[in-house]
Amino acid sequence: MLWWLNSALGTLIRIIFMPLASFHPWIAMLVISLLTALLMLFVYKKTSDQAGIKRARERIKAHLLEIRLYQNDFRTQLNSQKELLAANLRYLSYNLKPLLVMIIPIFLLLAQLNLWFSYRIPAKDETFLLKARFIKSVDLMKLNLEVETPAGLQLETPPVRIIDEAEVSWRLRVTGATGKPVIITVDGERYLKSIPATNRSLTRVSPVRVRKNLWQELLHPGEKPLPADSLLTRVELVLPESRLEFAGISFHWLVAYFLLSIIFGFALKGVFRVEI
Repeated sequence: MLWWLNSALGTLIRIIFMPLASFHPWIAMLVISLLTALLMLFVYKKTSDQAGIKRARERIKAHLLEIRLYQNDFRTQLNSQKELLAANLRYLSYNLKPLLVMIIPIFLLLAQLNLWFSYRIPAKDETFLLKARFIKSVDLMKLNLEVETPAGLQLETPPVRIIDEAEVSWRLRVTGATGKPVIITVDGERYLKSIPATNRSLTRVSPVRVRKNLWQELLHPGEKPLPADSLLTRVELVLPESRLEFAGISFHWLVAYFLLSIIFGFALKGVFRVEI
């Protein structure tokens, strides 16, 4: 069920980003931040007590003014601060419902956006690691392991078995354009790990494929989960991190996303008559 939800959301994000694939990632970030702001404004308006929020904000302003006007009246100051605290608590309570409504969709969206903005595809002649992690009961030394690489990738090392971590890793080198999966064969069982295409500015990169597990599937929605009875618990590509650059400053995509969404939200709240 969760895979179908992740797949549907992933398809929607693909459709939004499809015409932007050849542009700089900042363009996609601006578009998705604007759409997020519009969606959140709509949800916030429909699920919150707009009249209550407006009253609470007006009371907060009134009590702040009262504190400023009666600076020398200790009793009035004390009462105003008590009323200000109560007004702030009421304001926060009005925001609780829309927050609870939005938190799950936002979490699912962030997991999807992580696939588009977090990782950089290695360039030609760069190397990266392919890791396979197994269930603890497996004897790694007895496993028959093979890796088949598509055109554009070259296997550089034999499997390195880390017994304590129940993990095996290989080093791969990029030799050209690719996009087809790597195939790991474990005692005759074949497991595919997707490899992203390397010729676009904006590309969806799924670094991890996990075994069926609710939390892990939420965190890593990029690929259909491994079978529940698989000896593998995850297959991972260790890829370089991607950053967004602006005016010589490097940003993590989450920082840019939240800042832009907030800016768009506050810029448009008056247009849609939303009390925040």
